[in-house]
Amino acid sequence: MTMSRASAMAALILSVALAGAGCSSSGGGNSPETAEPTPTPSTSPSESSVPADWKVAAIEEAQVQIPPDWTTEQAGKWTVSLVAPKDALGSSAGFGTFLSGALGPGDLEKAAEYEKDILVEDGAENLKRLPDVTVDGSVFYHFQYETGRTWNDSYGTKDGEKLIEINWDLSKTSLDRTEADAMIAKVLPTFQLL
Repeated sequence: MTMSRASAMAALILSVALAGAGCSSSGGGNSPETAEPTPTPSTSPSESSVPADWKVAAIEEAQVQIPPDWTTEQAGKWTVSLVAPKDALGSSAGFGTFLSGALGPGDLEKAAEYEKDILVEDGAENLKRLPDVTVDGSVFYHFQYETGRTWNDSYGTKDGEKLIEINWDLSKTSLDRTEADAMIAKVLPTFQLL
């Protein structure tokens, strides 16, 4: 990848803020085809569906819960890494980056278009937009792609003028695509706005 996810998030926020202020952007070139998103039924974590020993990982606006063998790396109140457990050799299967930033005016679809442009610019392989996902009343766009070494998913939702993202980087060496999807499916349904 040519840009870090933090740089990409900053670019996304700036681009959408400028668009909301009346500036235009030329969505640029050869974007891969993406499926038309369709919302899925809402999934809400109930108190009983999340095991009691799971840990809360929070940013200022929202939280998720992670299994007890996962760790977190907090980077201020707007970013936390959700790190999958290490194997016998001390290597993790990957991580999710849970973050938020000021988005300004604009809808979620506009944010998704800018996210797609960033991913294309970064060289995301096999990029596709999957149907939107609704968790605890929050609608997320969902992009899935890969790099030479990782399976990647990018989820984003809006809360007021904030964009909240969970970006997953999971090792192809440790997991196949089905296992990567299953790992994400354990954590994403625990999302809650604060």
